[in-house]
Amino acid sequence: MFALIIDGYVDEPACFGVPPYISPYARYCAGTLMDHGAAVKYVTCDFWRANRQETDEEMSRADMAVVIMGLTVPGRYRGGSPLTLRELCEIGGLHRRGALILGGPVRNGYALKGGTRARDISPARVDFTARGDIEASLDIFCGTGEWIDDAQSSYSRIDEIAPLGAEVVRQHPSYPDVIAEMELSRGCDRLGERCSFCAEGMRRPGGHYYEERGLAGIAREFAALSSAGVKAFRLGRCANLLAWGGDATHEGARPNRGRLSELYSAIRSSAHSLEVLHADNCNPLTIEKFPRESAECLSVIAKGGTEGDGLSLGIESVDPAVVKANGLKVTTGGALLAVRLINEAGGYRETPSSMPSLLPGINFLFGLAGETRESLELNRDFLLKLMDEGLSVRRINIRRAILFKGSELELHLSGGTGKKAGKTRIKDRDYMKWKDWVREEIDPVMLERVAPNGTIIRNIIAEERKGNIVFGRPLGSYPPLVGVISGGSSAILPNDKIDAMVTGRGGRSLTAAPYPLDINSCGRAELMSLPEIGKARAEALILKRP
Repeated sequence: MFALIIDGYVDEPACFGVPPYISPYARYCAGTLMDHGAAVKYVTCDFWRANRQETDEEMSRADMAVVIMGLTVPGRYRGGSPLTLRELCEIGGLHRRGALILGGPVRNGYALKGGTRARDISPARVDFTARGDIEASLDIFCGTGEWIDDAQSSYSRIDEIAPLGAEVVRQHPSYPDVIAEMELSRGCDRLGERCSFCAEGMRRPGGHYYEERGLAGIAREFAALSSAGVKAFRLGRCANLLAWGGDATHEGARPNRGRLSELYSAIRSSAHSLEVLHADNCNPLTIEKFPRESAECLSVIAKGGTEGDGLSLGIESVDPAVVKANGLKVTTGGALLAVRLINEAGGYRETPSSMPSLLPGINFLFGLAGETRESLELNRDFLLKLMDEGLSVRRINIRRAILFKGSELELHLSGGTGKKAGKTRIKDRDYMKWKDWVREEIDPVMLERVAPNGTIIRNIIAEERKGNIVFGRPLGSYPPLVGVISGGSSAILPNDKIDAMVTGRGGRSLTAAPYPLDINSCGRAELMSLPEIGKARAEALILKRP
């Protein structure tokens, strides 16, 4: 059997899969198909766009074609462009021998940007759509020929197929510079009320569930991916890293330092070639409810990961009215505490020129029930408090919610829950003004705190050249965009890896010079990128070579 996987990319609060990332969805599907004896070809939707004839021919001879796609928190992407619904319809119209199967977050509806209502995917001409876990539906289909659209995976089965699917990373266009998104848990440890926009709650009927993956299975997949050549990993497929291995309470999981230490130790022992180990999601409510235990676990994460790591805090809004109406986590006090404790645990640098070990990221979400202009002011005041306290934030995400059919947010906004909060009363112009203020007044300060002049950013992968500047990023969780000055004889080509020293910054990017800088061969542009060296001084230095 020959199976074709087309990765249309995914972006969820607890899973990312846009290059250079590869999501668990793709690897689990590949492992399932391989376990049933299939030869698997993996391509991305960008590869399909650039090689239509080749991919369409493979579609026509494949016994099965699987498309993975779906965005529940759309952003801006540099590594690839997610598959559109129109393109999915094109794929559905192609001549094919076998079944066309669709899976991923698109099961909840289709949208390419926030602040919109998700569209129905029924016009897409696919044979089967997985409304549950696509790897589970594939497993049954390959074994029996019967399609069960709401099948659910067990972690015992995932532990079997995940190591098999690790081999598919070799077919990723970014390989070997690929970062594997790793799964630790599903659902949310908040077993009571959940956030109104929650995508994790839409994965199971009823929504309120939490399940953790065992340590042995996680370690085996790390080992398999490491053997396949992966050197960068992110613990992103979980809603709350502090909850893993924790003790259940009615307020959520109480963090367990011993269990998290075991996790990081097992990862380090399994992935011998590991160069990058980052995290993603962290619930600020956990830190507020269990500050002592959280502080201990944050130290474990800071020491167990690699430099430049970040923990994304799903704050969404600190307005008490919005928090209450949407089942959110914390108001200003809890949000401040979470940022402080992460700074205390991971704000140090291993060397004076390295990135901080671990810092928080902040997620704001708009389009929620009960929002007013006062919500913007409360969020503004929170950010100003961070500035005044000298705290550092790795990055600030500002997004608008997608309205999915049947979600609690849709019910809130329609009044279906009986709550009086109603629709957002923030006008577009006020939202954009607030967002611009963050980008102009907050981001540059935070960027300077995180990466002051003299910071060395290592293994930057060159992406594109604009004049004398080569733009690129290192592998990692929300890596900084770095513009490296490159003139003279020091030609930097796409996909080259370079080290650079920060010499300045723009609104959301860093400016840097190659490191180390060869004074006898570098161009005038590189010299002028250094502090206090202008055109005349650069020319004088060049004339005095060597």
